Amino acid sequence: MKNWKTHLKRNHLLNRMLVVVAFAACSFLLNVGQAAEPAFQISPEKTTLTGLLDYFQVQVPVLQDGKIVGDLTHEVRYTSLSPKILEVNSEGLVRPLGFGDGKIQVEHAGKQREISVTVKPTPNGKNASFIKDVVPVLNKGGCSLGGCHASQFGKGGFKLSLFGYAPEQDYPEIARDDRQRRISILQPEKSLILQKASMAVAHGGGRRFAKDSYEYRIMQTWISEAVTEIDSKEPTVVGMELTPMSRRYKKGDIQQLRVIAEYSDGSKQDVTARAQYDSLIENIATVTPRGKVEIQGPGQTAIMVRYMGQAKISTVVSPYKSKVNLAEFKPNNFIDEHIKRRFEELGVEPSSLCSDEVFIRRVFLDTIGTLPTPEKVKDFLASKAPDKRRQLVDELLGLTGDPARDVYVESWSAYWGMKWGDLLRINRNKVGDGGMWAFSNWIRQSLRENKPVNDFVTEIITAQGSIYENGPANYFKIATKPEDLAEATSQIFLGVRLQCAKCHHHPFEVYSQKDYYSLAAFFTRVGNKASVDFGALGADTVIKVKGSGSIRHPRTRKTMEPTPLMGEPIDVTSYRDFRRPLARWITAPDNRLFSKNMVNRFWSYYMGSGFIEPIDDMRETNPASNPELLEALADHFVESGYNLKELMRVIMNSRAYQLSSEPIPENVAKTRFYTHYNVKRLPAEVMLDAIDDITGAQERFRGVPQGTRAIELPDPNYTSYFLDTLGRPKRVITCECERTSQPNLAQVLQVANGKLINTKLSTKNGRIEELLKAKTPDHDVFTEMYLAAFSRYPTKEELANCDQIVKSSKDKREGYQDVMWAISNSREFLFNH
Repeated sequence: MKNWKTHLKRNHLLNRMLVVVAFAACSFLLNVGQAAEPAFQISPEKTTLTGLLDYFQVQVPVLQDGKIVGDLTHEVRYTSLSPKILEVNSEGLVRPLGFGDGKIQVEHAGKQREISVTVKPTPNGKNASFIKDVVPVLNKGGCSLGGCHASQFGKGGFKLSLFGYAPEQDYPEIARDDRQRRISILQPEKSLILQKASMAVAHGGGRRFAKDSYEYRIMQTWISEAVTEIDSKEPTVVGMELTPMSRRYKKGDIQQLRVIAEYSDGSKQDVTARAQYDSLIENIATVTPRGKVEIQGPGQTAIMVRYMGQAKISTVVSPYKSKVNLAEFKPNNFIDEHIKRRFEELGVEPSSLCSDEVFIRRVFLDTIGTLPTPEKVKDFLASKAPDKRRQLVDELLGLTGDPARDVYVESWSAYWGMKWGDLLRINRNKVGDGGMWAFSNWIRQSLRENKPVNDFVTEIITAQGSIYENGPANYFKIATKPEDLAEATSQIFLGVRLQCAKCHHHPFEVYSQKDYYSLAAFFTRVGNKASVDFGALGADTVIKVKGSGSIRHPRTRKTMEPTPLMGEPIDVTSYRDFRRPLARWITAPDNRLFSKNMVNRFWSYYMGSGFIEPIDDMRETNPASNPELLEALADHFVESGYNLKELMRVIMNSRAYQLSSEPIPENVAKTRFYTHYNVKRLPAEVMLDAIDDITGAQERFRGVPQGTRAIELPDPNYTSYFLDTLGRPKRVITCECERTSQPNLAQVLQVANGKLINTKLSTKNGRIEELLKAKTPDHDVFTEMYLAAFSRYPTKEELANCDQIVKSSKDKREGYQDVMWAISNSREFLFNH
């Protein structure tokens, strides 16, 4: 018989347990749902304003997992709960009306949040400051641009400094010059500077701001307060916060940016309404003067934000597709993992892998600037080894450890010696024959040894002694002035173009004249003297370190202390040669400029475009197409001991590098997302050597041994109309742009019908004559030509076309020449694909 009491008790306990479990499960699911649901936030939640011109922008982001995934700033309703103290417009811009405590209410979907605001007077009782308020208005209005009043002679007798970099010069120009017609303290609204800017009277520059605008109010207040003079103790802007720094969008999305300026005294100020905004690609995203971003289409771009010498970017990613199939893209290494993530974010699909025929030609041209021999191509294509591509990469880099296989060291050092020669501007017109050979040979030897790049750069920057005995000392013969050395050093080794900062604050960066001349100060003790020790080679020059030397700021006339970019001055009493601490700073593992610059350059050499373009213009406002991968590669480069060959190896072994150059139709223009290999025209020297290889006719250059290849020439002063026409650089500037790859009519005519190609086709000791003497069958002749030029076997259709060309010629010699001419003029030959 059942014990009903026990039975009921057990059932009751079981039911209670089920209820508890069900409740816990529901609570868990509810919490999960709440965690996944985007959160409604406001920023700031409370703030303090100083003066009645200290506006601030409300931002209403939607957060998910700590990231901004949406924005409600322009959808919510704003109400001032303290109308005598605060005013707010429909876009969330808050204006102080009086002093005291107030609140702004933000309402969305029945939910309400409040922002607590305190408005206090400025310490001096003045609402407007010339530097803090007026200069930003002139910048935002475009008045202080080079095309307006900041041009060399100004406009209409009114001259300002470029970007307001010299406010001490601008203040008297506005407040006192021209019989004080520009301002009227008694009737501020009658001030000429206000009337012209608002077009109350005719103005050649058009209307710069409206009469009821924030900018007008700032200028009017400053004038009404008796044009408050500059306070030398006033804090300056030293940094800037931008929200969001990056976000993923879809077409039609709107995002309100928020900009906070950081000052030298530690204070912060919302400057969203004062900052300058520019979209880098407007068909992807547009931005209003108040920082409202609207997405126009798919792609990746950035919004550039500038304020008082500071610059930041907000990255915009708008996917092309919501979903993509990347099942076939199997990563080979960390490069591919980053590339794949970017494909997913952008909604793009890559091309398939390239063929073995394409791969062997590609890696030979990219790594040693030379075509593979037909025999090497045959062996590679016949190999069944699953890792034959990896093995080939190691062979080209000389990393197999087997002397019988590491046979390309000389070709590798010659090709990359040419690249470094371009960057370092090795030219006998500057350093003489002896200096040219010494510098070139030192570079070649450093590459043969695979010298770490940080040591390579350090030896250049700290070089001294005879330019004939110590190759890198020629660096200080090519450029001799501290200013020129600062510009060259920053652009070559850091990827930073400082030229603008020589005369004014860099328009798109944080670098000022002070930064420019502080860097130049490192080279003020570098001198040289003549030497007669090498009379047969001409006058030698000895680079030496002087006992003293300095440089002054051209505007302030202060003597500049040697200071790394954005760093602290060095202790000049600890060093006689200031270049040594400079070299340590440049090549330090924590100097991301150096490692990222090197990685970006060599990535572009292999992939056809850099993460940052132009590749020697690295700055905050020129963002990388894949910043995470750039950082990862820079880390890998540093961890490898700045090993250039290891950097090349990891790039070539990536699946991204091995993709086909034939893009999916929708990816044709996406050259910086690496969905396919970017086709590159062969450099002039490589093209000439390639023509030599397929024709068997070696070009001869005066002054070097017979057999010297074009990529082995130490400078550009070896006469060759072909090389000059095809874009060989003169090596007179440090810019990568000096080597041109843009096609023109002269290049087409030179390749198609120039004397050089016709001479090589008919040479008596060339490939065609050798094949004729050996009575090689036609199809074998055509096959050798294709293997030599394209690293592949010809198709049946191509063989038939070649047969037809030979049959229609007067003899085989002419027929073979016509076939080779057609091959040498094909896109497949002239480009690396």
